[in-house]
Amino acid sequence: MVSTKEKRKTRIYNYIAYDDAGLKYAGLIEAYSEKEAEKILSAGGYKRIKVKELSKWHYYFISIFVKLSFSDVMLFTRQVAEMLKAGFPIVRLFDVISLSTSNKKLALICLVIKENLRSGNPISSALQRYTDIFSPVYIALIRIGERTGQLLDIMEELAKYLEEEHKIRSKLISSLIYPIFVLIVTFIIVWLLIVYIFPKLFEILQGFEAEIPLLTKILLKVSEILSNPIFLGLGFSITFILALVIRFFTELSPNIKITVEKILFSIPYIGYIMYKIYELRFARALLLILKSGMAIMEGMRNIEQSFDSGIMKDIAIKLQRYLKEGEYLTNALYKVKFFSPFFIDMVKTGEETGELYKMLEKICHNLEFEIKTKTDALLSLFEPALIFVLGTVVGLILFAVFLPVASVIQAVTKF
Repeated sequence: MVSTKEKRKTRIYNYIAYDDAGLKYAGLIEAYSEKEAEKILSAGGYKRIKVKELSKWHYYFISIFVKLSFSDVMLFTRQVAEMLKAGFPIVRLFDVISLSTSNKKLALICLVIKENLRSGNPISSALQRYTDIFSPVYIALIRIGERTGQLLDIMEELAKYLEEEHKIRSKLISSLIYPIFVLIVTFIIVWLLIVYIFPKLFEILQGFEAEIPLLTKILLKVSEILSNPIFLGLGFSITFILALVIRFFTELSPNIKITVEKILFSIPYIGYIMYKIYELRFARALLLILKSGMAIMEGMRNIEQSFDSGIMKDIAIKLQRYLKEGEYLTNALYKVKFFSPFFIDMVKTGEETGELYKMLEKICHNLEFEIKTKTDALLSLFEPALIFVLGTVVGLILFAVFLPVASVIQAVTKF
């Protein structure tokens, strides 16, 4: 017989609470009533609890506007893997994560997963609602883990995969922070010199009757343009509209996205690093699929849907076609004409020896090392190149100031 409590529908509550150390916590909790929510939180050691039912407007706001970053998904995956390893009951596991996370979107997802589990539905069906957060590869692998009873192994592999992806992303971002900061500072210095310093120096020289050199005239014109708010506003507007147009057309047409990526690949040195990152991402995804036991064709379909790159989607589509025609993976990779000879030879060796996943691990290790080496070399060249550019610009400004000064000196010495 079903109890009255089981017939009632649970609700989602927004809570604020404090621990023994006085630290504040805020999040979402699922319960039958405010009193039950307070009771659950009290049992967890929280004090000074305030609970309020989540309104529909607040629910939709969290669903639409609150985002999960890549690192949030990575930490969520690692938490699930570690808690499964520790023997947590599956429903309780998502309760704990929803209470401990500071991200309300993640708390909401955990509550949705828990509700699905209570209704007898798998985790993968709950994640299908959030395909903008969890990739098709991610969801498909969890589905396999649920079917085969190897969810813990799958979550550990997913956590490892995401951590490796995060490591290379973090490396690239941290490598770019310094150059971007220096570029911004350089731009501000040059802008101040041209807009404020140079015109004032020229005003001093205008009292003397001397010929204005061409370089000085050009720099004065540049100064007028950069100090004019109309021109600045127009420049920013055109840049913004152009960025939107490029974004719109790349999303609308895969061919345009591929063209844009090929242009980026053609940039000396930087394009090569991008190419190696694409190879690494594909190798990692393929390694994850093989380790999970997913069929190669199903894996390629999920890779196609998971990558936001036009080139990678096109490669996955072509690989599916060649594999359907009965080609070996090595031949299929060769026919798409994207992967390096080293990549293809390593895959060929893996297919011949029956240890493809081991070869893919070596490919990933080699590509990580190459990307790191090339990135470090690029950054070591960046600083002297930037100093040269800055020195050239400042030199031109000083030369533009010195030329009229020289003319003034000549005019004075004539008298």
